[in-house]
Amino acid sequence: MRALATIVAMLCGCARGSGAAVVVPPRQPPPSRAPLSERGDVEIGLGAVTTAVAAALVGVGTFEAVRAARVREACRSGAMSEIDETVVCSGPLGGDPFVAAVVSSSLSFAFAVPIAVGGGFLLRRGIVARKAWKSGQPGNKMSLRPWSNGQTHVGLTFGLRF
Repeated sequence: MRALATIVAMLCGCARGSGAAVVVPPRQPPPSRAPLSERGDVEIGLGAVTTAVAAALVGVGTFEAVRAARVREACRSGAMSEIDETVVCSGPLGGDPFVAAVVSSSLSFAFAVPIAVGGGFLLRRGIVARKAWKSGQPGNKMSLRPWSNGQTHVGLTFGLRF
């Protein structure tokens, strides 16, 4: 009967333990598993993408500028069949295709500048974060790691971190 009362009291939470309490420290992630934003990976990735977009816009702007010069020269000389059959000297609404090409080129260059500046800032922030993260890492630059497929193959992998 006494054992039954003890079990019921423990299940209800009525019994108080008299032993010492065990304090478990909170679990912290290992230093090599830092979040991506602390290592600068996100900033470097976004900076690379935005810089590539800016470079593509500069390429489009350059192509349109060269095309505008070709269209202007072909329309002035009157020898359109010798250069390109697709060159027309009036747009579908009666406008000048040279002006349209210049506007397109200018817009490409105008949008490329702020995108390139933003990409540069992101790359700089990512590189600074990466350097700060690497400075807090252990100094082991080289490592030898054994491996096995669990059956017959074994090996040794050499790692170099720089």
